[in-house]
Amino acid sequence: MIKRIIFVCIVVVIAYYAGTQGLTPGNVTDWFADNDILQTLKESFNQIFNLDEEQQVDEKVGKIIDNLKETVSN
Repeated sequence: MIKRIIFVCIVVVIAYYAGTQGLTPGNVTDWFADNDILQTLKESFNQIFNLDEEQQVDEKVGKIIDNLKETVSN
């Protein structure tokens, strides 16, 4: 119950601030369109996935190198 009250209070404060600044839903969507947020998010996610794939490749290469070291030393 307390979490809901806090959430509602936060929403009220944000709505009040937006109202005093003259923000409308149209202004917000224009801001997102002008700053091309969706493209930026897509690029960020792609970079994150690429880093994850590179890390997986590094781990696999490390295992292969360890296996080769064991084979050569035997």
